[in-house]
Amino acid sequence: MQKTFEKILLVKQKYKSQIVFDTRNLKKNDIFIGIKTKNDDGSLYFKDAIKKGAQLIILNNYSVSHKNIIQVKDVNKFITKFCQYLLKNYEGKIISITGSVGKTTIKENIYNILTDNNFTASKSYKNFNNLLGLQFSIMNINENSDFAIFELGINAPGEMNKLINLLNPHFCLITCIENSHIGNFKNLEHLINNKIQIFNSKNLIYGLTNFSHSNIKLKNKIQPIIDIINIDKIKYSVKKLKNNYQIKFIHKNSKKTIISESNGIFAETALISYIFLSKFINKLNSKTFFFKKSIIDSRGNILNKIFNGNKIKVFDHSYNASPYSLSKQLSFFHQKNLKKKLCIIGSMKELGDNSGEYHIEIMEKISLLKFDKSIFIGNEFYRIKDKYKNYQYYKSYKDYIKIMNKDFITFKNIFVMGSRSNQLNKIIEKI
Repeated sequence: MQKTFEKILLVKQKYKSQIVFDTRNLKKNDIFIGIKTKNDDGSLYFKDAIKKGAQLIILNNYSVSHKNIIQVKDVNKFITKFCQYLLKNYEGKIISITGSVGKTTIKENIYNILTDNNFTASKSYKNFNNLLGLQFSIMNINENSDFAIFELGINAPGEMNKLINLLNPHFCLITCIENSHIGNFKNLEHLINNKIQIFNSKNLIYGLTNFSHSNIKLKNKIQPIIDIINIDKIKYSVKKLKNNYQIKFIHKNSKKTIISESNGIFAETALISYIFLSKFINKLNSKTFFFKKSIIDSRGNILNKIFNGNKIKVFDHSYNASPYSLSKQLSFFHQKNLKKKLCIIGSMKELGDNSGEYHIEIMEKISLLKFDKSIFIGNEFYRIKDKYKNYQYYKSYKDYIKIMNKDFITFKNIFVMGSRSNQLNKIIEKI
């Protein structure tokens, strides 16, 4: 099997090949691995891979013969063994990031900080953070990089241990843990106990958590250094400069100054990134700790639109929402010195038994902030409309689109945020 691993690495190096699982994403000279899932068998698509010019094709045993095809007994076991082989021979340091919100942005940001400081770095692909996504990213790692950064996500108990047993990172960061997207976990404590298994890595040198929890229990024999912070309790000031923002704060009794390319919640991303990286990197030449290019998939975009002659600025957070992120972004929008503010809020999904409580907390916050007008979309808000009668409610974005014209003629600054399933992006597209 090792000879096959070495052959794959030679092909990757010679042709700058990517390893892909889906022939639709395959480009000439890439390497195709036909994975088997409950619903499909990728090995059946070998003809597509040949047609597209794959340099190597790894398949389960089939009665096929081609110069570029390598057949193995079990593709899924092959992938696991190949990942183990790559990680065993990787000489750089591995960083892993998890949390309830902000994983992808912080992962991208840490990658950008490292490369800006002349380190070579690899990173996991987009928000591919389950076991298969992790394997995909490991197999496409730059074997000569100084750091490899992986985002880890879990949806069920025991999943984090599987990810950590494979990856065994050196540095681990938890962005936050909150009672959102509770999914298959019993309660918040059950979720916390599964998330903190990220610190069970046998290679762990340093870990940081952006939440306070006194019962962190670790399985590894050597107690690692773990810092516990609460970013909400760190006092900092932000000053607008010509092209970015200057952040001043005190950390461990020392005054610090760093730079962020964006304000609001991304200033906090800069703070977390600084606190985390400064613990294990002695000197970073650049003072920039948040880069705008770290925001992907329309996250936090500010869009300039014109509707019937009215110039509109749209603060687009339509991709996702949790109680923590929605509350934070509402506060930042409130702090902006803007006139004619309209909030369009979509309901939050996968909150389990506490869903009603969290939606009421958002309603209470909106009541205190007193925007010029607020619109609520989704069944979770619609159920509590009789308790908060000063606002407008719609079960679906389709209902609001029918009457939205008057709002977009009147208001100039529009905040849009909600879980992706509400499809609030459809409203933005109509402007």
